[in-house]
Amino acid sequence: MRPALFLFALLMPLVLVAGCRQQGEWHQLEGVALGTGYHITLNGDLAEGEPALVEAAIQGELASLDSQIQAFEVLLEAARLPLLAELPVGVTGEILREHLQALSVDRLFRVFDDFGIAHAMVELGGVQRASGTYGRHPWRVRLPRSGLGDASEPVLRLQDAALVTRAAPRPAGVDAPTTARILAVSAVASSAEAADRLARSLLAAAPDDTLEHPVRLVVLTLQGLESHTGSALEPLLER
Repeated sequence: MRPALFLFALLMPLVLVAGCRQQGEWHQLEGVALGTGYHITLNGDLAEGEPALVEAAIQGELASLDSQIQAFEVLLEAARLPLLAELPVGVTGEILREHLQALSVDRLFRVFDDFGIAHAMVELGGVQRASGTYGRHPWRVRLPRSGLGDASEPVLRLQDAALVTRAAPRPAGVDAPTTARILAVSAVASSAEAADRLARSLLAAAPDDTLEHPVRLVVLTLQGLESHTGSALEPLLER
């Protein structure tokens, strides 16, 4: 991340507003951190003055994570740490950043736990994680577009879980595929870090070996693009 963007993330005022869409007091926070934008919606039994403390705790956590990621990237660039030799083939600085963003989302939920906030949704750089419910209903999000030309993607009920979508690196050549190949995986798990790991582990798998998982696949076949939904994801979808 550029230093100017990091400074912007620290100085940009967070938007903290009370909503009346559901019973109880809802708060929304938006800003820029970790090289991307974020949006947070939460509801908790907060005493007078506590919303400002929650805002400060979230801002401080994001600033700390931002600083750690910057320092890590500097070390990788300058020293080419031995760690790189042990990472799977195809892992790049961008993949590391995406994984650290997923870890950062999970860290924010520790802040919520500290304040007794039971209902929250965080979206950061495309990583989404929810706890509790939105009023009387589960949190509802749309799966990312598959590229198949659908007018709209299915709605996913996300409760005490995270959704992460990862894409496979583009191959060097442009030859037509000889076998089906997974282009993208949207995975659901109990945490953002677990969803990130699941999505990445399945990118190199055969499509037929992944369909018992809570995932949606975009697969390139000899006939073109196809969308496959894992059996464990089906009960969470609203079509």
